[in-house]
Amino acid sequence: MKILRILNLIALVCLIGMTCATALAADEIITLGSTSISLDLGGIGSYAVEKGDVVSTDHDKPRFQYEIAPATVKIDGASEQVMLEVHQMSASEPLSSPISRKDQITGMEHCIEKSDIMPIGEEMKTEEYTIDGHQGILATVNSDPEKPLYIAAWSPDQNDDAGTIVCLVGSDLPWETTKKIFESVSSKDS
Repeated sequence: MKILRILNLIALVCLIGMTCATALAADEIITLGSTSISLDLGGIGSYAVEKGDVVSTDHDKPRFQYEIAPATVKIDGASEQVMLEVHQMSASEPLSSPISRKDQITGMEHCIEKSDIMPIGEEMKTEEYTIDGHQGILATVNSDPEKPLYIAAWSPDQNDDAGTIVCLVGSDLPWETTKKIFESVSSKDS
């Protein structure tokens, strides 16, 4: 009887441990506009998700309407954070080619520059980056060389060169933590 009780106690402790590990590894799902973004935030400790106000505006050239839906993941006791935005356009627009003859940045780079994630007046270095199974870009902003900001952008509905949705995830956490978060990202229409 005593051995059976010990075995039951061991099984209970293992079950509790597995439940806690599963809870820590659970993905956070954040719905912004018509898109849900799932990401594993288990490695950052305790946090809170704060959604911002959706901003609607008209784009002049080319002419279309768009909405920007933001959210911030604030980490308890830390100044670092993870930022998200979904840019929803009323028309499918070019994303990986220059936006005009005058301005040679791509549509995705333009979305990063116009986002609240990107610090005003800072320069970014971009490179191709695969995120959520989509070819996107990774921007690195080195305004503070000790604490770079990383921003990944992709379009879950991109077809050839155009899309109506651009998702952005930014992080000023160390690269190894940021990379794990970016590798866990998945997005879908809500």
